[in-house]
Amino acid sequence: MIAGYSLLFAVSRSFVEFERLDRHQQLVASLSEGLRDGRVTLPLPQGLGVEAQWANSRFADPAQTIRSTDGRVWLISRTRLPAQNHEHAASVLEVRQDITASVARSQRDLLLLIAVAGVSALFTSALLRLVIWRGLIQPLRGFTRELEQLEADSLGVHVLDPAQQPSELLAIVEAFNQLQQRLAEAWLRERHFVDGVAHELRTPITVISSHAQRLQAEPSPASTAAVALIAAEAKRLGELISVMLDFARVDAGRLTLAVLDHAPEALLLEAFERLQGLAPERLQLAPSVDDDLPRIRADADRVHQCLAALVENALRYSEGSVQLGVSASTNGVTLHVCDQGPGIPIAERDQVLERFARGSTASGTQGSGIGLSLVNGLMRAMQGELLIGDAHGGGADLQLRFNTSDRPPEP
Repeated sequence: MIAGYSLLFAVSRSFVEFERLDRHQQLVASLSEGLRDGRVTLPLPQGLGVEAQWANSRFADPAQTIRSTDGRVWLISRTRLPAQNHEHAASVLEVRQDITASVARSQRDLLLLIAVAGVSALFTSALLRLVIWRGLIQPLRGFTRELEQLEADSLGVHVLDPAQQPSELLAIVEAFNQLQQRLAEAWLRERHFVDGVAHELRTPITVISSHAQRLQAEPSPASTAAVALIAAEAKRLGELISVMLDFARVDAGRLTLAVLDHAPEALLLEAFERLQGLAPERLQLAPSVDDDLPRIRADADRVHQCLAALVENALRYSEGSVQLGVSASTNGVTLHVCDQGPGIPIAERDQVLERFARGSTASGTQGSGIGLSLVNGLMRAMQGELLIGDAHGGGADLQLRFNTSDRPPEP
C-alpha cells in the first residue's frame, strides 16, 4: 500500500509538471505568433503574470523553474525566432511566466493527497489489526490455553472444535487433534501395560516370598543361604513393583491421598521410631530448635514413605550418622534428612530427580535410581517440594518442604 501511494505521488507530480510545461509552451507559441503578425507588442501589459522581452543572447534555453528572492516562482524559457525588423536584430524571445499560484495549488493538492493517504493507511492498519486480532491472535491464545491445560491423563479429552476456528488455522487444529488422539492411545497402552505387568508380577513374587518364609521357618544347613537370598530378592522385587505402581498413579493423576493437618514433630518422631531398626547406631533424631511449629497439610503414610526412601539412600551412600530434623521458615515447614557422605553436586541435583538417574557420587553402590524421583513425585502430589542442599560439616541435606495449615495448633 505504501509503495502504491509513493508511485501515485510520483506520477501525480510528474503529470502536474508536464501539464505546466505544456501550457507554458503554448503561451510561448501564442506570443511568438502574435509578434510575427503584429498583434502583440513588447513590453506586455502588467498584471498578466507574464513578462516577455528580447534577450541579448543567441542561444535558446528550455523552460526552467526559478524562485526569486521575494518568494515568487517563475517559469523561464528562451526561444529563437526569426528577426522581426532591422530595429530588433536579436532573435531570442525570453518569456517569464509567474507560476507561484500554480505551484501553491499543486503543493496543496499533494498535501491533500498525502493526508488522504495517511488517513487511509491508518484506517487500513486499524482494520488489519482487528482482522489479525480476531482471526489470528485470539484463536492462537485459545490454542495456547488448550495446550496449557493438557495433562497426560486428559489427552484426547480437550480437543479443539474445528468449526470455531478460522480457516487459516483449520489444518493446524486438525493436526493437533489427531496428535492428541495418537498420544492418548499411546499413553493408555503404556498405562495398561504398566498396571498389567505390575499386577502380573505381584502374584509370583508373593508366592516366592511365602515359600521362602516357610523354608526359613524350617531351615536346613544346605538351604539357609539360598532361602535368605530368595526372600531378600523377592522383597526387593515387591518394593520395585510398588514403586512402579506409584509412578503409574502419579503420572495418571490417580494417586489417592489422605491429606490432613499434622504436627511435623509427631510425624518425624513416628518415622524415626519406624526406621531406627535399619541402623540403630547411625540414625539420630536432632533436637527441635523451634517451639510451636505450625501444622502441615500432608498424607502421613506418604510422608513416612518419603522419609524411608531418603533415610535408606543416606544410609546406603554415606558411612557416618544420618540425622532427622525439622525447621520452619516463612516458606513453610521442612523435614530434613542429613548425612555425612560426599553430598550431591549442584550441577547434578536436577538430574538425580529424574527416573533411573544416579549421580556421580553413587558410583560403586547398588541402587535403581528411582528413590528420589518417587519422593519428588509424591511431594508434588502433596503440593510440597523436594529440595537438595548441603549439610553442615559436609554431606547432603535432603529436604521435604510442606505448606503450613491455616488452622491453629490443637491444645
